[in-house]
Amino acid sequence: MTKPLAIGFILPASGGGGGANSIVQEASGLDRWGCDVAIFIDKDNIAAFTRNYPELLATKVKLTPFENAASLGNVLGTVDVACATTALSVRLFAEALAAVPRTAVRPRAAYYVQDYEPLFFDPDSAHWKEAFDSYALIPQAQLFAKTDWICDMVEQNHGIRVARVQASIDHDIYYPDLARDRSGAVTITAMLRPKTRRRAPFRTVRILNWLAQEYGEGVKIEVFGTTDAALQNDGIPLPHTVINHGPLRRTQVPHVLRRADLFLDLSDYQAFGRTGIEAMASGCVPVVPLLGGSAEYAVDGWNSFVVDTRSDEAIKAPLAAFLAMSPAARRAMMLNGIETGARFSIDRAVASELAVFEKLREA
Repeated sequence: MTKPLAIGFILPASGGGGGANSIVQEASGLDRWGCDVAIFIDKDNIAAFTRNYPELLATKVKLTPFENAASLGNVLGTVDVACATTALSVRLFAEALAAVPRTAVRPRAAYYVQDYEPLFFDPDSAHWKEAFDSYALIPQAQLFAKTDWICDMVEQNHGIRVARVQASIDHDIYYPDLARDRSGAVTITAMLRPKTRRRAPFRTVRILNWLAQEYGEGVKIEVFGTTDAALQNDGIPLPHTVINHGPLRRTQVPHVLRRADLFLDLSDYQAFGRTGIEAMASGCVPVVPLLGGSAEYAVDGWNSFVVDTRSDEAIKAPLAAFLAMSPAARRAMMLNGIETGARFSIDRAVASELAVFEKLREA
């Protein structure tokens, strides 16, 4: 009898972002399928991580703390496949592999590439170099990613082939409310992350201000992702009519999306754009950036609006078009989005990742 596959995801983070959400829901899916799954989290972040994902308590996924590369090396020998999840975790993983006890079997190495991280930093800075070097830092590692855009960026810039896996949506929490009364003001929501500049908080609030001034009581605007104080500290004032739900856990976001008609993601680019497809699954039409991997699910004018976020006018035009649509036309776009969202599931993602991990174990 083949022993269950033991997988460890190296995730030195407090969670709450799209990448960590992917790991949590797919780790839970692998656990449900009978795999032995651990998430290795640095000691400083494990309390916050547990608060962000209390649903993990209902699974057998092990949250394993480590203090440094040496202590991570001590637990790597407990899994068949160890998987880095960020550029920072790749460097840590490489150091930990050297610290695996001689009596333990070294795990096969993988890297779940969530984004093209050199784009996060100024070129030639220390952080940029660390991100750029991460893809080849562990020569035997199998890289995999959930969009063609990520795969192409790594191959074109580093000459490394990246395996393609499927993205996931947790349909237990992301689903529509077709009974909701959609008459009256159009509800528009956006996620704001002022510390993550590629998510374009200034641009997003600029567009929200325009919507509030142009359409007045015809729109109801809600945001989430940060506090009013954080926005004020960064000089990003919200219109006084905007409702701010603040930072939300993964399980709280769907309640906001289900109440909305339109979701704005005006980032510079998105490697995938998880909240956009989650909005679709929740019955909300997303506006997503042209640059990046949103083409995995977004079809402009059919289930979403795909915009060049470098131009305010290119953003405003589809917003005005949506607000001028008949309720029937908006509903048609919403239903197209729900159908698209249904194509993405945790089970499909788990099956595609499991194929990568099993091939590694057998190598």
